Amino acid sequence: MAVLKKEFTDRMAENGGITKKAAREGLELFIETLMDYMAEDKKVMIKGFGRFEMKNYKEKVCKSLITGEECMIPEHKKMRFYASETLADKMEKMQSED
Repeated sequence: MAVLKKEFTDRMAENGGITKKAAREGLELFIETLMDYMAEDKKVMIKGFGRFEMKNYKEKVCKSLITGEECMIPEHKKMRFYASETLADKMEKMQSED
């Protein structure tokens, strides 16, 4: 099940003891700042959490699943997130407790 931004910021407010408005503004500021750095093609590293970076994908030929015809996917970039070992370890511990 996906968590919507409103649910996420509501929990942020609850966990942080702040207003829902402050939580929403904080999340919006984080996203805006992250996008600024991604537009500059810079890595954003958050200790204990992970890193965000833009990854280049080369042009490639693929087959359409619908028609079976070959098509070309042009060179493009995507934002990637790589979890830190600390985060991965925490998630593994949380899953083993369930």
